[in-house]
Amino acid sequence: MDEINVAPGKLLIKEGDWSGDAFLITAGRVEVFRAVNGVKNRLATLGPGEIAGEMGLIDNAPRSACIATMEPTRLIVISREVFVKQLRAAPPLVRFVLHSLVRTLRALNGIPTDNGDPIFSDDPIVSERTHKLLRRDTFAPGRTIFRRGDEAHCAYLIQSGLVEITRDTPDGQSLVLGHAGAGSVFGEMALLRDANRAATVTAVDLTVCEVIQRQRFEELLRGAPTLIRQLINSYVGRIERGL
Repeated sequence: MDEINVAPGKLLIKEGDWSGDAFLITAGRVEVFRAVNGVKNRLATLGPGEIAGEMGLIDNAPRSACIATMEPTRLIVISREVFVKQLRAAPPLVRFVLHSLVRTLRALNGIPTDNGDPIFSDDPIVSERTHKLLRRDTFAPGRTIFRRGDEAHCAYLIQSGLVEITRDTPDGQSLVLGHAGAGSVFGEMALLRDANRAATVTAVDLTVCEVIQRQRFEELLRGAPTLIRQLINSYVGRIERGL
C-alpha cells in the first residue's frame, strides 16, 4: 500500500463516482460532506487511525458523499483489491455487522441505504463458515424481541422476515428508527458498546433469526483482520456521536 502526502483542500472522493480506493489516515484530517441544494453539509470529520472512502467498497455502490482534506494530510492508499481481500478474510458475521453499521450511518446522515449490494451478497446468511448447526429462534408478527433498557446478551442475524426498530420519545410517542430484513444484524451495537439495549425491536413478519451469544460474538470479532476491527470501532464511535 502506498503512502501519500496531500495538501489542504484536495478533493479525494466525489459524490456519485463509482468506488475506487479507500484511505487510512496517518496524520491530518479530512471532512466528509454532501452538497444539499448547493449548501455543503458536513457529515463527519475523520483523523489519524480512521479510514475514509470505504463505504462504497463495502456495499458496491456509488460514492454517497465527498471527502476532502482539511489540512496537510498523510494517507495510506488502500486499493479495492486489498480492502476486499481483508473483508473476505473476516468471519461472515463480522461482514454482516460491518454492513449493518454502514446502513445505520447512512440512515443517520439521510443517505439512501438501498443502492448497491454488499460484495458478499452471495454468501449464505450464516455467522459461521462451517455452516454447522446454529441456534435459531422464530418470532411471530408483533412479538417484541427486546426492549430499550434490557441487558444485552446476544445479537441476531435475520435469516428471513422483517423487524422494526423503535424508540419512545419524551412525549410518549413511538419513533420508528428503521427496519431490518434478511441478511441484517440487529442487537450488535449493545454488545459493541457493552451497554443496555438502546432501542426496542419487534417482529413485523414471521421472522427467523440466528442468535449469536455475546461470547461467540466477541470471539468472531477478534478473528477479523485488524483493519476491519479498526473500522468497526470507528463506525461505533461515529454512530454514538450521531445518536
